[in-house]
Amino acid sequence: MLKFFIEVTWMTTADHKFIVEQNKERIYRLKQQVDEATDPQEKRRLKRRLRQAQIEQIKYLNKLA
Repeated sequence: MLKFFIEVTWMTTADHKFIVEQNKERIYRLKQQVDEATDPQEKRRLKRRLRQAQIEQIKYLNKLA
């Protein structure tokens, strides 16, 4: 936990922007996978990952503001 805090604290604005772009691409991929999934269990798992990625995206966008 402390390691994560230190890494996030020492990140530059450029690092945050890079992570935001990566997360955006990840969110688009997850949305596409959710649409293509046929198995209900797989769909739930993908939706959970999508929500986690969206929360992470909001966290980094708040750091940029």
